[in-house]
Amino acid sequence: MARRRSSTRSNFGVTWLGLLSLVVVGWMGWRSGWWPVDVAPAETTTAVENSSLEQARRAATLENRVTLPEQFEPPIIAGQQLAPIVADSESSFPAASANDGWRPIGGSPVAAVPAGTNDPAGSPQIRPVAGQQPVSPGLKSLSEIDSLINGGDVVAAHKALSWIYFQQPGQRAQIASRIERTAAMVYFSPRPHVLPAHTIQPGDSLAEIAPRYKIGWQYLSQLNQVKPNRIRAGQALKVLRGPFRVVVDLSEFSLLVRTDTEYVCRFPIGIGRDHSTPIGRFRVLRKVPDPQYTAPDGRVIASATPENPLGRYWIDIGEGYGIHGTNQPDSIGRAESRGCMRMRAADIRQLFGMLVTGCEVVIHR
Repeated sequence: MARRRSSTRSNFGVTWLGLLSLVVVGWMGWRSGWWPVDVAPAETTTAVENSSLEQARRAATLENRVTLPEQFEPPIIAGQQLAPIVADSESSFPAASANDGWRPIGGSPVAAVPAGTNDPAGSPQIRPVAGQQPVSPGLKSLSEIDSLINGGDVVAAHKALSWIYFQQPGQRAQIASRIERTAAMVYFSPRPHVLPAHTIQPGDSLAEIAPRYKIGWQYLSQLNQVKPNRIRAGQALKVLRGPFRVVVDLSEFSLLVRTDTEYVCRFPIGIGRDHSTPIGRFRVLRKVPDPQYTAPDGRVIASATPENPLGRYWIDIGEGYGIHGTNQPDSIGRAESRGCMRMRAADIRQLFGMLVTGCEVVIHR
């Protein structure tokens, strides 16, 4: 009797073990695709299809879009505490990209160096466009350009002069007075308009409008000859498309501000002694008004004092280098700094207002 019960239990266990094995084998077969199983597709509505198409379009747009830096700083409030600047020494920012093998080619526009792999972590990427050739506005003689200027078509005249400036550098001295005149009207005067005017909306401020065009709010104020606290809804502003780019020629002690294809302005600068100013392509990492200066020996010089060698403005390009003012204006046109680029007070103020974080800075000899 005991044997029969034991045998029954044994058979029962074997049966369950067999069933469990079949379930496991069947599940594995289905997971591995051994057993064909038809699954009805999920119902697709028009809304879902449209949503998917829209997502695809957005993805394609994002993939192909040129990435430019977000800004584009609002005006820094007076008295705001900022990290001290240690000029010509190690910066608090990671190293910016540089390429010692870079050099200009003939009279062509400055050629962009391929982006390095040591860009600051988390910093915005800028697709270089420095190698793009300006589009010829149609070869025009100086007499034709003069006719354009006298006829009021300053924008076309400046395009033609800019083409000559970048493509025929041997003619720069001959067109110098003309291009400075047209640049002043196009880039530093409320008229003429290059783009459709921007109409100020209720609640707008220059600090909110300027980033949309990737220009500094101080420059937008100067361009329209308006004070930031005096703008009104419905007012039309002249706007220009940025960001501007900087090209430093160490051999000429000059700093050029340009767009992709046009000349904007040019400043004299002081540079580093013994070739200490770095060569390569950088970007504006931050802008600091009234910077505090910390000397290599640790001595701190307060901001906005006559003893401060940085002057009133500091434009950081990384690796401890920057573009700044000076308390030694006689050093402009000379190689006397420890590597940074110096500018006269009025010039650095102008440049500071024009540039935004992320602007490209190319330095060459």
